[in-house]
Amino acid sequence: MRTTVFTALILCAVEFLTIVIASPMANPRMILHFLPEDIREAGRNHPEPPKWKQMTAHILLGMFLLAFLGGMLFLGLDGLKNGYGFWRLTLRFITALYLIKAFDIIVQDQWLVMTSGFFRRMFPETKDCAGWRNRGFNNKNQLVRIIAYPFLCMLTAGIFMWIGG
Repeated sequence: MRTTVFTALILCAVEFLTIVIASPMANPRMILHFLPEDIREAGRNHPEPPKWKQMTAHILLGMFLLAFLGGMLFLGLDGLKNGYGFWRLTLRFITALYLIKAFDIIVQDQWLVMTSGFFRRMFPETKDCAGWRNRGFNNKNQLVRIIAYPFLCMLTAGIFMWIGG
């Protein structure tokens, strides 16, 4: 369990740093896509950063994706090495993904987006938007993921059992 929690926390830290570093360099449409509708509308004419900055942001996002996949691969292979069966491996993936999702909701959505003003400073033209006070702006998307995670974890555990078997 310690390995699962530690791996999930490392992935949370990498994700947070990626967002904080890559967001100011990314195409505004990509960032605005994750924010409430009125903010997207108000920020749609925000100027794009130079292409080299956008490419740097994409490289950072790609590195995060590789780190995430590497973390899941590590958890799966380590589980197989330690004799985990299907259900224990599934529980390991569920634990990791729900910890990451809790971090996403609490730290990234509620603190970084809603409370800290990080994105509001990036898009000053959106400062008066009501969406900055809408703490439930993506509840539907989060709920869909929370419901889907156990099934994805069972599928992932099944793939690892097939590979390791």
